[in-house]
Amino acid sequence: MKKYLFIMLLLWAFLPDAAEAQNRFDALRFSTQIPSGDAATMAAGGSSAATFTNYGSVLINPAALGLAPESAFMIGLGLRDVSEDAVYRGNSLDYDDAQTSFTNAGFIYKLPTVQGSLVIGGGYNQTANFNRAYRINAFNDRSSITDFFFDNDFYFDTAFNAFAIEEDDFGLFPIFRPFFDEPFGGVSQTSNVTESGHLGEFTASIATEFIENLFVGATLGIPIGSYSFRRDFLERDTEGNYGPLDTEIGGEPFTIPAPANVVWRDRIDADISGLSARIGVIYRLLPNMSVGASYAMPTIYNIDESYTTFIETNYEDGTSESDRLRGETSYKLRTPSRLTFGLATHDLPVNISAAVERVTNSRIQFRDYGDLGAEVELNDEIRDDFKDVLNYRFGATLDISEVVRPSVGYAYMPGVSRTSDEAMQFVSGGVTIGVNQNLSLEMGLQYAFFDDNQVVYDFYDYQADDGSFLNETVSTSVNRYHVVIGANFRF
Repeated sequence: MKKYLFIMLLLWAFLPDAAEAQNRFDALRFSTQIPSGDAATMAAGGSSAATFTNYGSVLINPAALGLAPESAFMIGLGLRDVSEDAVYRGNSLDYDDAQTSFTNAGFIYKLPTVQGSLVIGGGYNQTANFNRAYRINAFNDRSSITDFFFDNDFYFDTAFNAFAIEEDDFGLFPIFRPFFDEPFGGVSQTSNVTESGHLGEFTASIATEFIENLFVGATLGIPIGSYSFRRDFLERDTEGNYGPLDTEIGGEPFTIPAPANVVWRDRIDADISGLSARIGVIYRLLPNMSVGASYAMPTIYNIDESYTTFIETNYEDGTSESDRLRGETSYKLRTPSRLTFGLATHDLPVNISAAVERVTNSRIQFRDYGDLGAEVELNDEIRDDFKDVLNYRFGATLDISEVVRPSVGYAYMPGVSRTSDEAMQFVSGGVTIGVNQNLSLEMGLQYAFFDDNQVVYDFYDYQADDGSFLNETVSTSVNRYHVVIGANFRF
C-alpha cells in the first residue's frame, strides 16, 4: 500500500488541472458559428453569401444588405431542444433538455437614392447555441470518481475535506478504494450533465451599390453570450462492498463508518463579450445570378467565468460530510477568421444559393490566461490538433407566390479536431407567409445531428501499476432541434 501511496502522491504533484481548467474544446465551443439567426436565413441553411434572405444575412455577407427590397423591422423567438443517446460502460440512456430565447430583432432602412441603393441596418442575431444534455447510469467495476479526486490537485482538497478521500496512519486513500493492492469492488454511477446558453451579435451594418451591379457592405458587431455547465454525479455502494473500516488514527484504534454514497456537483457559468467586424462584396454576374465573397476578421472574446464544486460523502449510519469550493477566472480568446464565397440565383421560380466558408481553426488562441506556461501549452495543443476546414451550405426557395414562400437548406461542418473528427450536419426548412402588404410571418426549423465522445474522468491504472492513466468515456449521438417563429413588418 505504501508503494501505491508514493506513486499517487508523485503523480498528483505533477498532474495538470485537466477537469476544471479551460481546454482547447472550450475554445472551439465559443469559436463555432452555426447556421442560425432569423427564421428565413436559418431555413435556407445560412447560405446567403450572394443573396438576401433577411437581416441575418449580414452575418454571412454584409453586402447582402444592399439587396434588401424595402425597409423593414423584424423580430423572432426560438425554441431549442436537444436529445442525446449516451453509452457509458455498455449502458445506453436517452436524455433531453429545452431552452427558449429571442433569436433575432432588427431593422433595415433603405435611404432614398437617385440610382443604386444605400441601406443601413442594425439589430441582434443568434450565431450559436450550446445546448447539450446526457445521462449515464451503470455499474463500474474498475474505477470510482474518488480515484479521480485522489489524483487531481483541483478537487483533492475539497474531496479530502468532504472525507471522500480518507487518511489513517497508513496513508491517504479514496473512500471506495481503501486498499490499493486489492481488487476493486465496484460502484454504481449515475450522472446528469447539461450545457446551455447561446451566443449572438448586436450589429450595425451598411451596404451600397458601389457601381452598377457591384454591392459592398460592412458590419460592426458586439458579440455577447452566456454559457452554463451543470454536472450532478452520484456514486453508490449498491452491492454492499464497503463496510466499516477498522484502522488506526494517531496510534489509536478507529472505525471509519461504511460509506453509502458520494455526491459531486460542478457548476460553471461564463459571460462572453467582444467586438467583431466583417466586410463583403456581391456582384450580379448575370441577370439571374450573383456571386459574393466576405471576410470576417478574428474576434477577441472577453470571457468571465465563475465555478462551484460541491462534494458530499454520506455514510450508512446517517451521518455526512461535505465541502464546497467557489472561484472566478477571466481570460481572452481569439476566434478564427472566416473567408466565405458563394453564388445564388434570383428572380426565378426556384432560386438556389450555395456558400463555402474557410475557417482558420488552427489560429484560435487563448490570451491573458493568467498562467503563461499553461497558455503556451494550450495554444500548442490547438495548433497541433485543430485543422482549418471548409464548411458548406446550400439553400433553395420556391418563389412562385408572394403569399407562401417555402425554403429548404442543408449545411455540413466537418470535424475540426484530428483526435475526434466528428462532423456536424444541419437540415433545415421553413416558410414565409404574407399576411398583407406590410406584414409577413416566418417559420423555420433546423435539425442538427452529430456524434461525440467525451472523457468523464481519468484515473490511475492500478491493475497495470506502471504510472499510466485510463479514461472513463461516454459516447453520445446528439440530435438538436431549433424552431424559430418571427414577424417581418415592412414600411
